[in-house]
Amino acid sequence: KIPVLPISYGDAQPLLAALGGPVAPQAWRGGLGITYHVGPGSARVHLRVKSNWDLKPLYDVIAKIQGSANPDEWIIRGNHHDGWVNGAEDPISGQVALLEEARAMGELLKSGWKPKRTIIYCAWDGEEPGLLGSTEWAETHADELSQHAVAYINSDSNGRGYLDLIGSHTLEKFMNDVARDIQDPETKLSAWKRDQLRDIANAPSPERKQEIRQRADLRLAALGSGSDYTPFLQHVGIASLNIGYGGEDRGGIYHSIYDDFYWYTHFGDTDFVYGRALAQTGGSAVMRLADADLLPFEFGNFADTVQMYVRELKQMSQKMQDEIRERNRELDEGLFAATADPKEKSVPPKKEDVPPHLNFAPLENAADALSASAGEYTKAFARTREIGGATLASISLADVNKLLMESERKLLTREGLPNRPWYRHQLYAPGFYTGYAAKTVPAVREAIEQKQWKQAEQGIGVVARVLQDEAALISSAAQKLSAAH
Repeated sequence: KIPVLPISYGDAQPLLAALGGPVAPQAWRGGLGITYHVGPGSARVHLRVKSNWDLKPLYDVIAKIQGSANPDEWIIRGNHHDGWVNGAEDPISGQVALLEEARAMGELLKSGWKPKRTIIYCAWDGEEPGLLGSTEWAETHADELSQHAVAYINSDSNGRGYLDLIGSHTLEKFMNDVARDIQDPETKLSAWKRDQLRDIANAPSPERKQEIRQRADLRLAALGSGSDYTPFLQHVGIASLNIGYGGEDRGGIYHSIYDDFYWYTHFGDTDFVYGRALAQTGGSAVMRLADADLLPFEFGNFADTVQMYVRELKQMSQKMQDEIRERNRELDEGLFAATADPKEKSVPPKKEDVPPHLNFAPLENAADALSASAGEYTKAFARTREIGGATLASISLADVNKLLMESERKLLTREGLPNRPWYRHQLYAPGFYTGYAAKTVPAVREAIEQKQWKQAEQGIGVVARVLQDEAALISSAAQKLSAAH
């Protein structure tokens, strides 16, 4: 119920300058030429709110290339076309790459190439006010998407620097393979190698550096929200990727009037080389998915990631128990009263009940079942590559591909997440309070964070059942793939 409005630093400066009270801590100070105070102050601000509530249409632009062999299997590629103001980087830098991909596909069609699967290119409207165009389209076509969608590949802003690898972990190995074949335009390394070296440089420990060097693939970050992949992954359950380059073109222009052509050509992708790299990345991913005999879903990395999430939850729960138990002991000992400065006002923390023990066994068992089924599929997939996918019976491949398409949908529940049923994915969601950033295994993780222990136990049961169902589907796909040899 508190009105919120982003304002420019020019509008904010007189408001900040009028604040009194203690000087703000260093971490709270900005770069304006004023002394920062935390308040209060004697100045009064007259706020006049004038809103435009006119209804206006949104325009999604959808183009389709019909598949030649499997027209009922869809590869969807999208980027929004609306911007807050000028929108040079967000979204036009991504949109022009998508348009170039589509133009190149058109040239290939003229030369006689036809994709095996249907390719759908989408330019979304209304992303900035709340992912409106993509959400309405995905909700309207939810039943069709559940039957036909293989994957959704999103882009948004594009800049200069490193390839962001974010998305569904069933596509982790696939996206690593794509990145290995894309040349970074500045360093001439592969986009994959440059990302790996960046990750090693930023790793917080020698152990983490060693893991990055030894692991065959780079880990994909989990998707939360903030762009048009949200309805496809979180609501409909379509394996999704978000691609784009950045990290070397930082600035304060995001969602501001300064995000214009001048800024982009002087401080962003100044040589227009990363737009081409994004088109190559997105186009390669789309074409490989569209033309693969056997869809390139892989479950070994996926199962490894789920095991990591389960370990994180157990450690998080144990850490919370240990911290509260230790704090209660310190309160009993009088530690806070004895060590506080008598001349400084301070309030000691209150005692809390130590969190109860959570039984993670169902979740651990489900993760183990997932790892076992992933191992089965990895062996069957390796055998398929040895003999060549094209030699397999087409009817068997169709059955396997159908199961692979359903694998992400299996991670949904009809009821959705606690207190937000629209979000149905049980492994990935935006944080309830944080919005953009991903929360993994959200029904359990957020319940622990909010100390909702009954809800956490219920979440463990729900997620365990979902993972067991996923493991059964993967095992079925492995068996069908083996039988086709």
